[in-house]
Amino acid sequence: MRIICLIMICALVNISDLVAQNKRALLIGIGDYPEQSGWSKIHGQNDLDIIRKTLLVQGFSEDYIVELRDSEAKFENINDAFQALLEAANKNDIVYIQFSGHGQRITDLNGDEKEDGLDEAWIPYDAMKSFVNGVYEGENHITDDFLNDYLTKLRFKVGYAGKIIVIADACHSGSGSRGLSDEEDVYKRGSSESFVIPCDKPNVIRKGKPVDWLFVVACKSYQTNYEYKAEDGNFYGSLSCSIAKNQGKLMEMKYSEAIDMWNRTMINITRYPQDIDNEGRPCKKNNNLF
Repeated sequence: MRIICLIMICALVNISDLVAQNKRALLIGIGDYPEQSGWSKIHGQNDLDIIRKTLLVQGFSEDYIVELRDSEAKFENINDAFQALLEAANKNDIVYIQFSGHGQRITDLNGDEKEDGLDEAWIPYDAMKSFVNGVYEGENHITDDFLNDYLTKLRFKVGYAGKIIVIADACHSGSGSRGLSDEEDVYKRGSSESFVIPCDKPNVIRKGKPVDWLFVVACKSYQTNYEYKAEDGNFYGSLSCSIAKNQGKLMEMKYSEAIDMWNRTMINITRYPQDIDNEGRPCKKNNNLF
């Protein structure tokens, strides 16, 4: 009888875990960077509108979608939103995080980037493009090391039955400039100029950590992420558009199938070579996207 009771209790706990699952999202979009920052104007904030609609189709609730747009997306606010999401997350939750804005490579300070000695970074509203001694020294850049530490903690909270999907509609190798063609404006996200911090190189080379979440970037490291002018006349990130155009199918797809579909869509909507890059997986027990 005792064994039967234990089995029933375990079953009830498992059912409770499933019922308690929530879908949470943090969307960060920046386009109107301050002129003094050195960053060009883009349309990262527009991505939030089409991604929010896409997430609602996937069963996300407005109550669990947090957005930071333009001047709201300063480093401190982004960090606070990260921490709030970490505190709210529960076991088995599905967490979607997206950053749409500029990206840049920055001097690696801890020795985990063996190939080029540079970290990748997201650019908040209050991050400058160049190092200025005593004024701005890279403290507001959101580096991949910062993200990995945070996402590792988030993985612990949601457990390996939870899912973490991170989307970066930015790049680190583009010109970061606005150019004109014969037909329309061409907007690029990112910069080929690295943020160089004067310092001695670390003596110890650290090994990178395994990635236990799905991380999707709009282009390969050697490519440029171009914005897409949609039928409504607005500019969006090409990856965001590729996700939004297939919103009705995502709940039934494995993450590898979704990435293949986004890549095919991107080929059809962009005029320039651009391929999605990705690493990791959203979870170890279930590889459906949502």
